[in-house]
Amino acid sequence: MLLVGQKYVTNPPPRQVAVEKHRNCGHTHEVNVVTVLKERKQGDKDGQGGGEVEQLHFHRAEMQSVVNQNFHAETEGDLNKLINLKLSASYTYLSLGMYFDRDDVALPKFSSFFLERSVKEREQAEKLLEYQNLRGGRILLQTIAKPSRDDWKGGLDAMTFSLDYQKTLNTCILDVHRRATSNTDPHLCDFLEQPFLTDSHETIKKLGDYIGSLTRITASETHGAMGEYLFDKHTL
Repeated sequence: MLLVGQKYVTNPPPRQVAVEKHRNCGHTHEVNVVTVLKERKQGDKDGQGGGEVEQLHFHRAEMQSVVNQNFHAETEGDLNKLINLKLSASYTYLSLGMYFDRDDVALPKFSSFFLERSVKEREQAEKLLEYQNLRGGRILLQTIAKPSRDDWKGGLDAMTFSLDYQKTLNTCILDVHRRATSNTDPHLCDFLEQPFLTDSHETIKKLGDYIGSLTRITASETHGAMGEYLFDKHTL
């Protein structure tokens, strides 16, 4: 039984998490909201039942983590979004890796390259999850969407897609870094610069090199038809 205002409610519904803006400080806080619905049916002249719903709200401020220090709510939300993007990237590279492992494609080094990238993206997502807990944030996992593509024209097409994808991920990391800078959070800035931005730029450079080599070898009159096979055997 729960006391809401001046009324007792038996078997209240589960608490729902909502977000409200504090009137005084302007910061965003999570609150637990219990919504109690009480329906009173009233008959009208035609004998049809009308409905009136009374809603009573009970708010209880969520206790902030005791380890939360200089960790802004906006930054916490940005990290949750970046975690979802990294998990989606791992899912996409897993799809790419398994495509090149198909019997009608059979480019094992291409497959290994993308599968290793999938593991790397997942490991980075796990590092972000651990960091969220380290700073006293709250992890909010989201639905991971299926990859936008599951078929490819060949290795060059896949590498070109991967380069554009890595640039998009790099932009997202920079956005989080920019927000952390504006909120004066040097610890998060340093955390993003070392394993994430460094790896991102190294991957972009590697993909650019591979695209250049693949473009030249597939355009060669001598090795054009065997270009991807030779690249798979001797470069990756």
